[in-house]
Amino acid sequence: MKLIFNKRPIFKLRTIIFIIISIIIIIVDIYSNFFVKIRYKTNHIISPIYFILNKPFSLYENISNFFLKKKIIQKNNKYLFNKVLQQNVQLYDLREVKQENNDFRHIFKLPLLKEKISILAKIIPIILPRCKNEIFINKGLKDNIFPGTIVLNEKGVVGQVISSKKTSSQVLLICNKNISLPVKIQNSNITFIINGNGCTKFLKSEYISTDIIIKKGDILVTSGLDEQYPQGYPVGTVNNISFNKEKNLNIIYVKPFLQIEQIKYVLLLINSQ
Repeated sequence: MKLIFNKRPIFKLRTIIFIIISIIIIIVDIYSNFFVKIRYKTNHIISPIYFILNKPFSLYENISNFFLKKKIIQKNNKYLFNKVLQQNVQLYDLREVKQENNDFRHIFKLPLLKEKISILAKIIPIILPRCKNEIFINKGLKDNIFPGTIVLNEKGVVGQVISSKKTSSQVLLICNKNISLPVKIQNSNITFIINGNGCTKFLKSEYISTDIIIKKGDILVTSGLDEQYPQGYPVGTVNNISFNKEKNLNIIYVKPFLQIEQIKYVLLLINSQ
């Protein structure tokens, strides 16, 4: 009974048969292209199925790479944007420093009276100025700045202090209607008084005799006759001359050199005594 149902000889036979078939297949594969053609045809048949099965994974991988690359690009863009912004701020600061140095150089080259002491002051920005004919500076009573102190900058005459507090002062600009300034034509002895006419208009001088020769484009400077403003500081240029028939006098309109929006630093003149 055991011999009839014993399967081990059959297993050995099958093993021998498989080995022989394998050797035959190897020999045929070495010396023939038969199996190459079979593999090629099989791959040709299977490749569409493989492509279809692999498509979801490929699509997922492409989408994942897209968002990953997008995230990396956004991160790099943010970094570069911050870097450029920092460099622009530094460049702006350098330009500001350079401009301030140029302003200081021009201001300190101003010819000053020997009996006067000069103090550099900075403009205090006012968001909503109550009056466009005045400015505020960061020097006051503790710096010996009192009403009447003359204010200059590299362009010429700015105005004079009208009120002082401990650490700040209020400056009335020459374009204010309450200021009168003795001037003369540059390189000439012709002198007269010029008045503020509002900072949105030109300076104005009335009651000028028709005998006085004044031409459009003439440069006006301080005459120094009032012993307050130093002599020879630029004020403006003659922009227009009109004739008053009733009074038989000329009216002169002067465009001031003063540019309010560009003022950052001023020089204050105080008595040395």
